[in-house]
Amino acid sequence: MPIRKAVAADLTGIQNLLLANGLPAQDVSGALIEGFLVAEDARGTIVGSGGLEQLGSSVLLRSLAVTPELRGTGIARELVAQLECHARSLGRQEIWLLTATAERFFERVGYERVSRDEAPREVRLCRQFAALCPATAACMRKRLPPNPLPDADGRLESS
Repeated sequence: MPIRKAVAADLTGIQNLLLANGLPAQDVSGALIEGFLVAEDARGTIVGSGGLEQLGSSVLLRSLAVTPELRGTGIARELVAQLECHARSLGRQEIWLLTATAERFFERVGYERVSRDEAPREVRLCRQFAALCPATAACMRKRLPPNPLPDADGRLESS
């Protein structure tokens, strides 16, 4: 399944996917779309999305969704892996998120549940934390290893 950087024309498709999955979509805007990736099926329909919202020196993984019939096929895992790689390229060492429904998925890909109080101030003050996600949503964090460096032959080191 091809995954690519989202463009402005994808906004409605992303919002529709989020709404179909019971996720907040009202704050996903043209300004926020720059940090999003989308997965498309063979017809060009958006079947997965996820994004990074930069909040000062922190980053929030948000709006991860996959159409129900394609869950369990690795799309969400690949979206998260690519978003984490992007966060590392931005110099970020950790990613924060809130989830009311996917805590087990995020645990499987290396996120840990933490207290909301542990989140940096700029994350706690964002709209996702302050208003859009319920207080019962799990706050999770992943500390990111640095991007691997290429060795003398151009291959990535596994460190």
